[in-house]
Amino acid sequence: MRVGKPLVLALCAIMAAGMLFAGGCSRGEKFPSKPIEVIVGWGAGGGTDIFTRNVVPAAEEILGVSIAVVNMPGAASATAMDYVMKQPADGYTVFAITSDILPNAVLGRTPYTPQDLRPLIRAHVDIGLIQVGKKSPFNTWEELVAYAKQNPGKVTIGGTGAGSYDEVAVAVVTRSAGLDVEYVPFDSASEMHAALMGGHIMAMYEETGPAIGMIESGDVWPVLVFAEERLERFPDVPCVKELGLDLPPLQWRGLAVKKGTPEEVCKILEDAFAKACESQQYKEFASKRFLDLYPGFLRGADFAKSLEDELKQYEEILKQLGYKK
Repeated sequence: MRVGKPLVLALCAIMAAGMLFAGGCSRGEKFPSKPIEVIVGWGAGGGTDIFTRNVVPAAEEILGVSIAVVNMPGAASATAMDYVMKQPADGYTVFAITSDILPNAVLGRTPYTPQDLRPLIRAHVDIGLIQVGKKSPFNTWEELVAYAKQNPGKVTIGGTGAGSYDEVAVAVVTRSAGLDVEYVPFDSASEMHAALMGGHIMAMYEETGPAIGMIESGDVWPVLVFAEERLERFPDVPCVKELGLDLPPLQWRGLAVKKGTPEEVCKILEDAFAKACESQQYKEFASKRFLDLYPGFLRGADFAKSLEDELKQYEEILKQLGYKK
């Protein structure tokens, strides 16, 4: 049976539309048209989890859809990255990323690298501290140093994730101080906090925000700031630079999607989360947790450039520390 040319053209148009739809988004479809997931590679209660849950509400209002925060801890967020990279590049899966994606790439903990992501925003830079508790055998950084030198390898310092940013930061500072300490990794900040409070570790590396409740109650207190200057919030706590110790790379948090996500979708998400960082809720959150001490906000292209530069820095640091891929 012969098919007329008009019918052939109509069938082709239908097939083309079907192919566009199968690819995830038709030409006329508005993004977003369904709920979005933000994957967090850490457990509940940690800095990345708290950050994500404070930037999401404003983003939901801007985008007009619900956004679910999904915790997927494991392997210093490598487990979460593997999950994200297996999802469609359609913008409906957003990855809450941290500095840990850099050592993960260098150490080969995941087959993916930062180049496999399309960065949206770097929301802030977080200043970390060595903190001790009531059951620690020392009260100050000077006492920690003295104890560590008298007891090589006996001081235990907790952090979230093995081969993570926390481990790199602790190693850079303690090695430059000439200390031999044991780094103890935890999958979640809440587990680490409980370990310090229970006396199972002697100290921990943590940012101010996640530990602020324990600090204000007097159960935990900082002894060293990983920064170039002392913090106004803790004027009596020494900083790394004044002690002549090496300053580790910056700790930051941000958001990204899988590379290959349509650029128009990326732009919508980038704009939405950038505006969310300007919301009253997020500004109050950032101020309360001292996330505005350092000018850390970057958008897509600038964020991507900083990732490229920092990756080289991590490669050098990890090599110096004896890590191999």
